[in-house]
Amino acid sequence: MFTCIITTNMLDIEFIRTNTDLVKEGARKKKADVDIDRFLELDVKRREVITELGNKRNEQNVASKEIAQADESKRADMIAAVSDIKSAIQEMEATLKPIEEEWTSILMNIPNPPSDAMPEGDSDEDNITIKTWGEKPTFNFEPADHATLGRKLDIIDLETAAKVSGSRFYYLKGDLVLLQFAIINFTLATLGNEQIIKKLVEEQELDLSTKPFVPMLPPVIIRNHVQAAIHRVFGDQTYSLVGEEQNLVASAEHTIAPYFMEQTLDHADLPQRFIGYSTAFRREAGTYGKDMGGILRVHHFDKLEIESFTDAETGEDEQKLIVAIQEHLVQQLGIHYRLQQVCTGDTGKPDYQQFDIECWIPSQKLYRETHTSDYMTDYQTRGIKSMYKKAEGESQYLHTNDATAFAITRILIAIMENYQNEDGSITIPEVLVPFMGGKTQIG
Repeated sequence: MFTCIITTNMLDIEFIRTNTDLVKEGARKKKADVDIDRFLELDVKRREVITELGNKRNEQNVASKEIAQADESKRADMIAAVSDIKSAIQEMEATLKPIEEEWTSILMNIPNPPSDAMPEGDSDEDNITIKTWGEKPTFNFEPADHATLGRKLDIIDLETAAKVSGSRFYYLKGDLVLLQFAIINFTLATLGNEQIIKKLVEEQELDLSTKPFVPMLPPVIIRNHVQAAIHRVFGDQTYSLVGEEQNLVASAEHTIAPYFMEQTLDHADLPQRFIGYSTAFRREAGTYGKDMGGILRVHHFDKLEIESFTDAETGEDEQKLIVAIQEHLVQQLGIHYRLQQVCTGDTGKPDYQQFDIECWIPSQKLYRETHTSDYMTDYQTRGIKSMYKKAEGESQYLHTNDATAFAITRILIAIMENYQNEDGSITIPEVLVPFMGGKTQIG
């Protein structure tokens, strides 16, 4: 039988106790509805009851040993006294239960305080553009959207998917399927090439390992309590398995992040870098206007996800490398984009620092998010006991970075729309041609 020893400690409890103002300020910046004062009040009560409970259990243990050694004439009174102790223990346990439940509930909602470098804001409108790369494509015709192109070329079938599976599903066909696998193979070849990683490390002037990323095909089903421990639960967007304490993943990250669950790695073996590929499932509840059509916002999509495990000292620099990798990938495709530093009101609960890449979508005349990079310090690993041991013997929690290499449907949209031709055909980005068997055009 599986024994759950996972805890819910997302932030170190002692850190919350001794850095209350910082934790409160972090919650305020992230617009988190969480009562830190109530948590600390419960924390005091919880520790008091746990201490009393421990004393009573010790008392019970001592009394039980004394009974075993006592004369028969004294045992009846001693057994009665132990019975009173047991009753007191049960009362304390009953007192502790609601305190523990409320304490845990609040703890689970205390966000990771953001980096001082993260801009403060209310929504994505307050994100800061750090840079743009490339030029917007110019057309001597009105560019079509990807759904129109896909229908004309018979490479996307939304109508049949709607009949078979429902709304927000799709069939990819023909050369678009080949293009998807070209993207996958190009990405794996890039992140598996130590010379490319070394070049990017040097360009960013980082003191980091040049170790390449190991390809991984992770499970697409995750236990509920593991998903909760790494704090990647999407609520009503999550597909749950009926009758099972399991969910379908919404990203490869969900099952790669706990890969070292309940393990302690040697510091010399860090970083551990993976490039994972899986299908992701999301209900995408609600309506999103134009996003309802095509393959931009769908219930399932394939995704290449970067996951990196580091020590505390190199976690931030690892994110800088990962963002450089993301930019390199998009630049190789020749697609115009902007790099955004995400603000406190638009970031996730676990994120210490977040950056997004938004590619230009000609039919919408908008930048749309295609990549995100999340550095979460030890916020995920504390709950799943993923650690590393330094040479001097001290153990610490691993730090995690996860990031999009490519969300396939979104990058297919960007390629189709930016590389479309007046006759409705699509030119294949040059870097992908070798992975397409030399084919240079769809249609």
